[in-house]
Order: sequence, then structure tokens, then C-alpha cells
Amino acid sequence: MEKEMALFGKRVEEDKYMIAQLIQEERQSALPEEMVEEKREFSELVLEERARFIELLGKAMQDSCNEAKNMAVITHWGNATGNFFLEQGMTLDTALEETGLYRKHLATLIKSEGRRLDISPEITYDAAELLHALLDHATYAYTHAYTVSYQNKLAAARQEFLELSAPVVPISDSVAILPLIGSVEIDRAHYILERTLLSASELKITTLLLDLSGVIRVDTMVAEQILKIIQSLELIGVECVLTGIRPETAQSLTSLGIDVRTLRIGGSLKRALEEVYN
Repeated sequence: MEKEMALFGKRVEEDKYMIAQLIQEERQSALPEEMVEEKREFSELVLEERARFIELLGKAMQDSCNEAKNMAVITHWGNATGNFFLEQGMTLDTALEETGLYRKHLATLIKSEGRRLDISPEITYDAAELLHALLDHATYAYTHAYTVSYQNKLAAARQEFLELSAPVVPISDSVAILPLIGSVEIDRAHYILERTLLSASELKITTLLLDLSGVIRVDTMVAEQILKIIQSLELIGVECVLTGIRPETAQSLTSLGIDVRTLRIGGSLKRALEEVYN
């Protein structure tokens, strides 16, 4: 049976560009003509990648007895391709839609070659099954690589967001501003606390204006984290002035049993700055 598998594999390898082109044409048939023209250069890249993948499948069939080696080669392809198409902005579902097209066109080729070479239906069926197994493994490797890379990108983007979300901006040798904007969930609140303490220590400031006017919602959790920032800054000799406090923010602070009269509240940021410099 290895001889027949090798014959099937050789035909798959020989017809790699024909199959790749058939898949490409089906994919592009649903797209507007102007989009096809706009992405022509990228499409040529994708066509080469499809042909290279089909060639790998053909070579794997020709060496069907060496399963471990074939799976390793397919895994390497899946890892590299998954990362490549993520970088190119292709969504995972778009890429996975092509799996059915590979199955269809390769199965048609296998059946045709089986009839042409007068290979028994049983061996032809086994060849098709081998192709399905290789495609399944390639799909898993591709999906895994794409997903891991995507998660890493999300983690990096989140870290970048966190780093930009706690900008302690010095406005003099002793005074700095921390403007909080958007929602403050628990992870971000912890990061802001750590980053603020570090920045205050490095800048050697004595006063920090903590502006809350850009915070969307201040619930009990956020109020508690704000209090921790104030208390922690006090421990290193930095006085915290709260600005931009809305009525609901004061209510959240009060619900924690905090007497807001014990806090230094500066009204608007503009007014607080005027008081600092006067």
C-alpha cells in the first residue's frame, strides 16, 4: 500500500498550484472585484503558501510510513503560518473556512487518480483518510499557534494600556498630577497603586493631585483602591489632593465609613493647581 500512497502523494505534489488556484478562486468568488484587485499582491503570497502546504501534504503521503516526521513537519508549518496570518490581520474563522475547500479538492484529486491508476477503492479510501488526518493535524497546529499568538498580543496590549493608565506627571519639583480616565477594574487599580507609589518615590514629590473627573464609575471597590493610594502615599510622606470628585464618588467613599472631611479635596483640577501655586 505504501507504493500506492506514494503515487497519490506524487500527484498531489505535482498538482499543488492547480489545487491552490482552485481554492483561491472559490475564496475570491464571494468578494467584490475591487477588493480582489486591491489585495492582489497579498493574494499572490497566500497562493504560494497554499501551494507550499499542499506540497507538504503530498510529500507526507509519499513518506506515509514515517508518521512522526510528517506530523512534526505539519506542526512546524501550522505554527509558522498561524503566526504569519495573525500578523497579516486574517481572522481565525476566515482561515479555518478554507479547510473544507482543501478537503473537497484534494478528495476529488485522490478519487480521480485512483480511477486513472486503477487502484482499489479500499486503498483510495485509505489515501483520502490519510489526507484528512494530516489536514486535521494541520488545523490543530494552525489554530493553536494563532490562538497563543493572539493571547500574547492581547496580554501585551493590556500591559501597554496599564502602563499608560497611571501617568504620574510632574508639574514642579514637588508636585505631580495623576489623571485617572475611564473605568477602573481591580487589576488596573492594583497597577495604579503600585505604579503611583514607585513614581512618587522616584520623583521625590510631596504633593500628588489625584484627578477623578475622567473616571466613568466609582463603586465601592474603586473607592477602596483610591483610599489605599491616599494612605500608602501618606506613609512615604506624600500628601494626596483629590480633585474632580462627583457626588456619587463622595457617596462611595462615605459608604466605606470614610469621613470625606478628613480628606484633602481640591474641587476642580484647575482650582487645586491655583491653590498649590498660591
